Amino acid sequence: MLINIAEYRPDVADLNTDFTDDLLNVLAANGSYIPAPAFEALTSALPARPNGWLSVKSLDGTIRFFVGTDTKLYLLDNTDLGWDDVSKAATTYSATEDAPWSMKAFGNFVIAVNQNDDPQVYEIGTDILFRDLAGSPPRAGGIAIWGDFVALMRLTSNQNRVQWSGLNDCEFWTPGSNNSDYQDFPDGGQVQGSTEATNPIVLLESAIQRATFVPGSVEIFTFQKIHDKRGAKSPYSIATRGDLGFFADEGGFFQISPDGTVAPIGFEKVDRTFFRRMAVSSISRIAGAVDPFYSRVYWVLDYDGDGVFDQMLVYDWQLEWWTVIDTAVLGIFAFATSGYTLDGLDAVSSSLDALPFPLDSKAWQGGAPVLGAFDESFRLGAFSGVSLEALVGTPEIGDTAGTVMRTSSTYPVVDTDQLFVSVGVRMRRQDNTVWLPEQAPSANTGRVRKRSRARFHRFRIRVLANTIWNNIKGIDVDSSEAGSR
Repeated sequence: MLINIAEYRPDVADLNTDFTDDLLNVLAANGSYIPAPAFEALTSALPARPNGWLSVKSLDGTIRFFVGTDTKLYLLDNTDLGWDDVSKAATTYSATEDAPWSMKAFGNFVIAVNQNDDPQVYEIGTDILFRDLAGSPPRAGGIAIWGDFVALMRLTSNQNRVQWSGLNDCEFWTPGSNNSDYQDFPDGGQVQGSTEATNPIVLLESAIQRATFVPGSVEIFTFQKIHDKRGAKSPYSIATRGDLGFFADEGGFFQISPDGTVAPIGFEKVDRTFFRRMAVSSISRIAGAVDPFYSRVYWVLDYDGDGVFDQMLVYDWQLEWWTVIDTAVLGIFAFATSGYTLDGLDAVSSSLDALPFPLDSKAWQGGAPVLGAFDESFRLGAFSGVSLEALVGTPEIGDTAGTVMRTSSTYPVVDTDQLFVSVGVRMRRQDNTVWLPEQAPSANTGRVRKRSRARFHRFRIRVLANTIWNNIKGIDVDSSEAGSR
């Protein structure tokens, strides 16, 4: 009896279904699960905790990585992989955990904002330090690029307002001139964020507005409320790729399309399981990022409110499947690297093994897009290492009429033998599942000889960390009826 891999849907019952609630450290593929890469640190540590970042490819093709702390702005040195202080001269910033940096690139301009400081800008190829963004823009907690405009949100002066720059001019902020203006929303709460498109979707706390760029008009942008009593609980949960958006509201995860259609992607899949583990304060800190290459969006969750994200939920919007990964990071984001060679690191070390970070990582393949993060030691890294320890469980199977099943062996359909198989049994659904001791497969046959006898069975494959493998397809079980009782 072949039991194929099952969709991860911990919100629903998994008896004799195609769903499982037993899954960890894998990614979804078409008809299988594939390895989830481990996090590996790639740089030396920042002097302080990071709370905002941006990877940007400038018009000359050079890739730069900027990061902010509470008091400073830094640029990754592409020679020695250290951190250069590029803060405005003689300035100590006032960002905090509750007022973090938000950064975006507009052409060769890198703009960084937080609610406690004047907006900052760094023009690549011209500036060596950040400076105040010209034009007297408002202080803001969020920034987005709307085609040829820079938009600021979560304004310190008016959190129900979104304000945008002049046309093709990020340093022009006089409302009513050069197409620069603002929009106040009478209800829906604070403006949380938006998609990034010429005609963006704007998400408030409890409403969603669709903006339409009207060239040559007095209004510049027109706004239409398309959803009421639905919005983004956490501004950091908003993750976008162009005009495609994802966000977390109270009690659920959602996808929003360019036409404003909202899909409850976590409903009866993961919403109930994960939101009931989080306090309200933790929900408002959910952070998201879209994969720079694959059709995946990632959300990191901080269950105990200690500032470290404990798990990462992954949703593949093409397959419409979820997975979950254990982690311990301070945030996630898409980024790319310039690529490095040992010749450029003589000042650090002449030996690859002596470096405090791995230069042989695929993350250093210049320009390769990867999912990045900062670890608890404030080091920039990527999810590009060898596989994490993976766990894939089957649905529970059994005859509710009372037939007892006997198993004699299993064959895990995985392209590695660096694994263990365990069998979970119980006689009644109200009993706790008892997991029998796990066993490794036979070196000769690949089968796991393990006998069991119960009404209800489930099976679990655990692939060891740092193992090279490609797919888990399921598990084949030798079984027979053992009567009823």
